[in-house]
Amino acid sequence: PTVSSLRHAAEGEEPEARETEISVEFAKRITDDLGFSVEAPYVVVDPKGRPTRTGFDNVGVALRYQVLRSAEHESVASAELAWDIGGSGSRKVDAESFSTLTPAVFFGKGLGDLPDDMAFLKPVAVTGLLGVAIPTASATRTAVIDEATGGTTIDTTRNPDVLVWGGTIQYSLRYLQSNVKDVGIGPPFNGLTPIVEFAFRTPLDRGGGATTGTINPGLLWTIGSVQLGLEAQIPVNDATGLGTGVLAQVHFYLDDLFPTTLGRPLIAR
Repeated sequence: PTVSSLRHAAEGEEPEARETEISVEFAKRITDDLGFSVEAPYVVVDPKGRPTRTGFDNVGVALRYQVLRSAEHESVASAELAWDIGGSGSRKVDAESFSTLTPAVFFGKGLGDLPDDMAFLKPVAVTGLLGVAIPTASATRTAVIDEATGGTTIDTTRNPDVLVWGGTIQYSLRYLQSNVKDVGIGPPFNGLTPIVEFAFRTPLDRGGGATTGTINPGLLWTIGSVQLGLEAQIPVNDATGLGTGVLAQVHFYLDDLFPTTLGRPLIAR
């Protein structure tokens, strides 16, 4: 489960609003290298001076294949196709009526293969994401009733293709203690990983506007087979949000919790 909350600026006739999203994602391996995930986000929109709106956003499913794994170089790369299922969410929270397909690549690289004279950089890891979100409808047309005249007009919203990109920089104190040098950091601090996450969206066509995104500094705390995360969400511009938001996550590693049942691939070698 992940919870995020961020204030958004007024746009058109819509007032300033705080949007909170509570989502749950389940990921499962089919084989050692192929997996799928399902995500269901619940959204709370609290507009200034107007009633609060709640409802589920569109359900997302994804299929991901690991194309590279190198233990020696602490490297991994995967290709994914994600499907945001149009019409599966509530119009009260502006869930889109059309679907969006997002082919993407992911990578991760630890620096544990650095020479020993750079030992204190070995706990550093970087991850990255690059994809293109492609809507199945290039435009959405909505009937709008003029309250003064009672007449109806058609409002057309163009839906651009969007470059989705970002990554993280992390420093694992657990890796430092276990694989580099015991510097005397005891529990619970030896389970901490300081992290900075970058998440951006850049419209590519159809007058989609400026790049939006957040820079999220925070901490991950690993306790056995559970990881807790807490990050600040700092908008890069007013089009993204107003003020600093918050993101929190609880991550259960099912492979470790249930290694002989739920954590096993559906098709094991």
